[in-house]
Amino acid sequence: MTEPDYDAVLGDADREFRDEVRAFLASTLASGVGAAGDDKSPLARMRWWQGQLHNAGLAAISWPVQFGGRAATPLQQLIFNAEMATARAPEPINRSAINQLGPTIIQWGTDEQRARYLPKILSGEEVWCQGFSEPEAGSDLAALKTRAEIDGDDLVITGQKIWTSKAQYADWIYILARTDPAADKHAGISYLLVPLRTPGIEVRPIRQITGAAEFNEVFFDAVRVPLTHVLGPLHGGWTVAKSTLGYERVGQSRTHRIERRLAILARLAQEPNALTTNGFGDSYVADRIVGFAAQVEALRQIAAQATAAGVRGVSPGPEASVAKLLTSEVDQAMANFGLDLAGPAGTLERGSPGAAKNGNVAKSYLLMRAATFGAGTSEIQRNVIAEKLLGLPRDP
Repeated sequence: MTEPDYDAVLGDADREFRDEVRAFLASTLASGVGAAGDDKSPLARMRWWQGQLHNAGLAAISWPVQFGGRAATPLQQLIFNAEMATARAPEPINRSAINQLGPTIIQWGTDEQRARYLPKILSGEEVWCQGFSEPEAGSDLAALKTRAEIDGDDLVITGQKIWTSKAQYADWIYILARTDPAADKHAGISYLLVPLRTPGIEVRPIRQITGAAEFNEVFFDAVRVPLTHVLGPLHGGWTVAKSTLGYERVGQSRTHRIERRLAILARLAQEPNALTTNGFGDSYVADRIVGFAAQVEALRQIAAQATAAGVRGVSPGPEASVAKLLTSEVDQAMANFGLDLAGPAGTLERGSPGAAKNGNVAKSYLLMRAATFGAGTSEIQRNVIAEKLLGLPRDP
């Protein structure tokens, strides 16, 4: 991807911010991600990278200043995402916590909770994972069965979560649990912040189609946490969770990731490939890449609107479902087209002789099978868009 040129639309402050980000990325990436002592594990490298972002004041630029952010404008958020993509910079270890949990704590937390959790989310000192999905709930999140019974000043949690990314190394998990079983389906649910080292918690890895185990099952057996770990009102967690889901679906950081994927795909398309020897000289190949670029630009604009709303303390609305739907559909379509370009070599895994891009084409294709149901299926997003944005009748 060529270096982005914003000069036509940038004011002095935006140009100064762009130059700051470029200088940081150039100097920090040149030192080598993972320069954190002798530990060269992926986890250590991710922690190190987030620490560098945090030290530079770039870990969560759209957060309000009083909580460690920079109150960045939507344009500055777009600049940051584009510069990160151009530099092929890695993601911070607490990406989801920065983009989902942090804004939820800012919106719903007490002063004590904000002071306790936000600084360590930013620094990467404490890693978080999300525990919303359950085996029998599927896309109907409110059908959850995990319960938390009030016992004095504590809650006692019993139940199971599934598809939990990062649980194998996270320090904390934010979950939904039913605290009032007599209430209506969407009532009586509380939003809880739980340390994963608490007695009674067991984490079991789930082997994926790629061979990796990035997801986990998490079991809670009479796990005790103080009532002070409830985020938002007791029994009012469904409304709090909708804020988190909105931030998740907008996926501001996904513009960074999806722009990087577009750049990789564009480089692959320029080379002689399974579809043509002319690269971009082939009209079909060029048309597909331009189409993806237009969709990515649309996603940037949606993310900018959501960023602006978040800075004002407004939860993302149904436009978050548009962002989620577009992101997952484009992600999957680009992975499919990458396999088309690579041909038979694209089906070979890492380590296989002749594997395209060292097996990354095959890995991307397999990973993106999940893109259309993570964070809410495409069917669910289309229902939200139809009902909330277009005013169509509810799905029976």
